[in-house]
Amino acid sequence: MEAGRDAAVELIQRYFEAVRTDHLQTAALYAPDATLHYIGRHVLGGVYHGPREILELFRRSRDAFRGMQRLDLHDVVANERHAVALLRGSAERDGNHLEWQRVVVFHVRDGLIREQWIHDSDQHVIEEALAP
Repeated sequence: MEAGRDAAVELIQRYFEAVRTDHLQTAALYAPDATLHYIGRHVLGGVYHGPREILELFRRSRDAFRGMQRLDLHDVVANERHAVALLRGSAERDGNHLEWQRVVVFHVRDGLIREQWIHDSDQHVIEEALAP
């Protein structure tokens, strides 16, 4: 049990390090049939299937946030099947500093991310950050 939990925590920590430094490296951490659910009605909200669509979401996210989004990993709580990451998000938009909390839930198996749900605490802040 503890080994499975530790492996899930380590996988998610590697994932967020890759998100921070080189998002293309995250592709190796997803199962081929992985699904990502980005909750929200904003331009990035939706369901993405497989590493290719997920990487395209990351590219679109960098463009939409104009490279100004910052995600700081606060903690990871896990067992052998699930991990929950708690993050602080921030971005700059038109001279305003925006902040929110983010919870990302992961279903993990065989050392890979199988499914992922991104939940932001304040949809209005995200919509403001992503406005054209």
